[in-house]
Amino acid sequence: MHFASASEPILWLIEVSVLFSSIMTAALIVAFIVLRTRNSFARRRQSILTDRWRSVFKTAYTGDALPEVMPRVGRRDWFTVIALFSQFHQLRDKDRDRAREVLPKLDAIAYDIGLDRHALYWLSRGDDAEKILALTALGQLRERAALDDAVRLSADEGAELSRAAAQCALRIDPRYSDGVLELVRDRDDWVRSRVEAMLKEIDRIDLDEALRAAIDAADEAGRRRLLDFVRFCSPSPARAVCKRVLEESEESETIAAALRSLAPLASEEDRPLALRYCARESPIVLLSALRVLRKCVRYDDRETLLRLASHRDYWVRLRAAEAIVELYGESGLLEDFLVEVEDRYARDAITQAIAERKMMARRSPTRDRRAALQGAPEARL
Repeated sequence: MHFASASEPILWLIEVSVLFSSIMTAALIVAFIVLRTRNSFARRRQSILTDRWRSVFKTAYTGDALPEVMPRVGRRDWFTVIALFSQFHQLRDKDRDRAREVLPKLDAIAYDIGLDRHALYWLSRGDDAEKILALTALGQLRERAALDDAVRLSADEGAELSRAAAQCALRIDPRYSDGVLELVRDRDDWVRSRVEAMLKEIDRIDLDEALRAAIDAADEAGRRRLLDFVRFCSPSPARAVCKRVLEESEESETIAAALRSLAPLASEEDRPLALRYCARESPIVLLSALRVLRKCVRYDDRETLLRLASHRDYWVRLRAAEAIVELYGESGLLEDFLVEVEDRYARDAITQAIAERKMMARRSPTRDRRAALQGAPEARL
């Protein structure tokens, strides 16, 4: 009897635990069913909303008539509607020729439903995601009422928000290119591909002068960042900017950046410049100087290339060897030259460059034959 009375509390606790577990299990099942049903209805509503407004914005491309009564946009629907507008405003390559026809129709739809007013409201009251989306749409609309807010938000600490604000301001007022380049100079947290897309929207003539002024006013770190975008300028001003930096700077990293940007634009007249920097000791400068030299290399440069093929830095040796292989092409004189090379490091580098060239030839025979013709000895005399 004493044993039975002692076990009663334990049995009671077990019963309570089982009951509590059953209740919790039932509650979780009900909550799961409710949430799943709610999410299902939300997805269905979102799908209907997206299809409805996609068909509306599509009329700008197809020429179909707009609905007599535009669909009502609920408070929760604006994010989807504005996102769809921005997507349709980004023309595909096949539709770029129709920009003057399509974009005004899209803008008219946006103003008709009050998209501009809601986007402006988000600039002051929305969260970061809403502000970024609003800035994108207002920039596409060239809405001048958003200019002051866009300039203000371009100084925000958030990288994506500040970049979106700068792009919005640039689209509204192209004269803001100076301010954008100052931000590009000072902000190292902006995504490079987004910056490139933004700079492509600036007229080349305006970008030439704005980038030159920004580089002149920048410190060494700022110059290095801006030099990466010189390729978006016209060729002649870009060459002038690179050469001016080379004349004024003594830091190896800045010199390397200027040579790297000059390389795609290099010509025969840049050969003395490349040879001068090939006499430096810094590997980072030598690698960029070799990029320039490969555009204008001649047989007279064999000794310089052979010296660099014996350099202590592996990548300098390899790039110099590639220039040697490119110089001789498929002439057969390369094997004779290789026999005369005494330094084993240079010989190994040239052998590796030859092997890589042959491997590329097997991958793309047509491209390699074209490169061989360009590298033939008679073309270099």
